[in-house]
Amino acid sequence: MPTQKVVILDGAASSDHDLPPVLSVLSDVLKGTGAHIETFALREMKLAHCLGCFKCWVETPGICVEADAGREIAKAIIQSHTTVFFTPVTFGGYSPDLKKMVDRLVQIASPYFQMDHGEVHHPPRYAHRPRLLMVGVQRRPNPHEAHIFRTLAGRNAINFHPPSYAAEVVLATEDTDSLRQRFQTLLGRSDVLPFGELAASLMPTPVTPGAPLAGLDGARRALLIVGSPKTNSPSTSSVLGGYLLDHLKREGWETESLTLHARLNREEGQRELLSSVERARLILLVFPLYVDALPYLVTKALTVIAAHRPPGREPFSQRFVGIVNSGFPEAHQNSVALAICREFSEQCGFAWGGCLALGGGGMVGGQPLSEAQRSRPPLKHVFAALDRTAAALAQGLPVTAEAVRMMTKNPIPFMPLALWHWLYLRIGGRGFEQEAARNGVTKHGLRARPYEAQDAF
Repeated sequence: MPTQKVVILDGAASSDHDLPPVLSVLSDVLKGTGAHIETFALREMKLAHCLGCFKCWVETPGICVEADAGREIAKAIIQSHTTVFFTPVTFGGYSPDLKKMVDRLVQIASPYFQMDHGEVHHPPRYAHRPRLLMVGVQRRPNPHEAHIFRTLAGRNAINFHPPSYAAEVVLATEDTDSLRQRFQTLLGRSDVLPFGELAASLMPTPVTPGAPLAGLDGARRALLIVGSPKTNSPSTSSVLGGYLLDHLKREGWETESLTLHARLNREEGQRELLSSVERARLILLVFPLYVDALPYLVTKALTVIAAHRPPGREPFSQRFVGIVNSGFPEAHQNSVALAICREFSEQCGFAWGGCLALGGGGMVGGQPLSEAQRSRPPLKHVFAALDRTAAALAQGLPVTAEAVRMMTKNPIPFMPLALWHWLYLRIGGRGFEQEAARNGVTKHGLRARPYEAQDAF
């Protein structure tokens, strides 16, 4: 029987001095099964972040166009029997270092679409996929944050199609014997995939309207943070956020827009972000869903903000709003990402201003919303949700329940959901085929498996 190969993606930062002992226990437990362990310390590796260009689907199928360690890691994962995500729990999600690599794993998925338990997902590219284990480490108990982490792990498992998966959250302060026992149990466990309501239940509920933020009249300044990695071209995120910012400006608000770039990895970029956040009374974070959660740069931005929040700041003096759009048609697929946003808001002392979740974000595209689109599908409901949101925010109030409901409506009135899904699957797959053809890639080429192992598992 061949030796089992285990790949560990170590998402701990260099400053996470309390995590190596936990990882050491996990590695010892895995070695005790006779497995060969290959660990990638992501903080030490040259890795670009995913740009959402989809060239790994339509130009170099199955291979990211970034010629760095991301290719080596993707190959190792596909040729492993088990892959482990190891990370500090970050507002319920992964660390920036781990999220950067997880975003790059789109190269091991197929560009086509399929239905799975009533949801649209991408089918797997490879016949063999490794079992997935996700281990999150907390420094203090937080059951809700741990629940978000486990649900995110399960949503990743749905999209990566492993034969089984299991997720566990431990404390950095646990003793070695306790950790060893929990990891041994983890190895033999298979968790339930969180489809449908299990994921949707994480969607933050609309905020009960109350009085506007105190002192708002003297500080009507809004900051839009655009978290789309597509910085060289307009994005759905910039269109949605820009629409709200324009409305606030017409209502007399001072406005500022900041698009996250790779310079966020440098001190000057972090100072720019922190300065903008410090000046704002209302912060609008708008981003696309990347692998069931926040894109790497958004995750990085939140950790930078959290690390520099003054401990003596008056709590809830700033309002934070999250808006996310997904390429999948079901709005509830955004639930985990928005739960992470709310957890961040609460941990950092912001007043949670609510959120909006848009499915099928590609309908908006990268062009400004025009008046001609206001009264007809598929964007009529988007206008209605944004107008209600803008009106509430301009008065210093949170996102309304009606706006939340409008944003999640079926974009084609009176069309059965099953028919809408069927159209989405057909149109989406055909679009990728057409783009691939322009690059000289055939339909057969779209399904390439460049990292498939030559020996049978």
